[in-house]
Amino acid sequence: MISALTRAALGARACTSRRIRRITNLASRTFSTTPTRGSEGEDDVGTSESGQERALLHYCTGLRQVLSKHGDDGGAESLARNREGIVRACEELRRTLPVKYDYRFMSSGLLMHAFEFELERARSPNELAEYVNIATQCADIGLVPLHSVRNTYVRVREVLESHGAATASDALLNCAGKRIGQTNPTRVEDVTPWTLTRNDPNLDAKIVTACMDVKNRGFAIIDGALGFPSADAVRVALEKHAERTKAQFTKGELDQSERHVIGDAAVDKIRDDSITWLTGDEMMFDGGLVGAFAQFMRVTMLNPLHLALGGDKVLAPVDSYISNTMLSVYEPGARGFVAHVDNMGPHVDPRALTAIYYPMSSTPSDGGALALFPDDPRIVRITPTADRLVLFASARVPHAVEARCLDAKSTRLAASFWYIGNPNAVITRAAAA
Repeated sequence: MISALTRAALGARACTSRRIRRITNLASRTFSTTPTRGSEGEDDVGTSESGQERALLHYCTGLRQVLSKHGDDGGAESLARNREGIVRACEELRRTLPVKYDYRFMSSGLLMHAFEFELERARSPNELAEYVNIATQCADIGLVPLHSVRNTYVRVREVLESHGAATASDALLNCAGKRIGQTNPTRVEDVTPWTLTRNDPNLDAKIVTACMDVKNRGFAIIDGALGFPSADAVRVALEKHAERTKAQFTKGELDQSERHVIGDAAVDKIRDDSITWLTGDEMMFDGGLVGAFAQFMRVTMLNPLHLALGGDKVLAPVDSYISNTMLSVYEPGARGFVAHVDNMGPHVDPRALTAIYYPMSSTPSDGGALALFPDDPRIVRITPTADRLVLFASARVPHAVEARCLDAKSTRLAASFWYIGNPNAVITRAAAA
């Protein structure tokens, strides 16, 4: 009975795709966690269709083996006792993926699909609750997306409560609920990955309003985006991350003219920053806020953006994304970034909307302002200000980063994300032209 309830009430994503259904059906009959590796080529690339199928099969069969080992004899109680070991086994499943990903977090959604498949197999309310608890702990260390677990938790909780499964509901609340159900923090130290990645009605409303500006003017500015204390917690986490991983930063590249083509000196005259990529699974440092912030940019912000700009006709839905957040640093004296457009070919480049978040402030005298050119010869200069979010049409708004002063008091830190979709549909007048 619980499986039927799960299918009806959860609307698990594993049920929505024929391809995924085919794979999960195959996984239910297969108990090999190491599928035979294909020839070098597309099958080895995790972001290709065949690569995704191989990765999903790997996760489905592997997770079934792990859960069977701990749960078939002892049921939900055994699963609860062995949560930590099961999470470690999930880490091993990701480590032994039979396909290649540029960033590990790219496969996180497929592992969540495997968990959703297991929800359908749950034999009791307690087992159903325990599967969600295990997925929650996987999210704590960046193995599955926080938003996916949150959505699943809400639906499972409703199912259990509506059917009077008090014991299972208590088990769910005592593990997943303690994380996902946390209230809005009032202190910096109370900010967690779960509070940061929750859709806040205040920010959602600001984003919806900002989308009107983007449609009409090409850009929008949102001040106080995260609000205190989340903004302060993110600032501290990103500053620490930038300092701790300084050796991993690389000089910024150009889309069409990489350094190996035109040389370092030529690129440095165009762009003079250092960058790193936040993938979403940086959960082991700074309270997990760096990874959570990357997931915030990728999903939490996309939810209202997708709705306000016109749905799938303008921006791709959440599950389409394999991109990550770029963290850039301009040191004092940096020459900046010359005027450019993020998307040089709307018909071949899917980047539709650019988002830039500033975790810390600079003064106008420090230099490093973001200059937008939405209507030539008009220039809009935006000073980096803590908790400021800037949105603009990737293919329609030229922009630049102005040079920084040698005596600037701090580095200039910014986080950028590109939402993909129809670049020509972001601005109303451009779409109509």
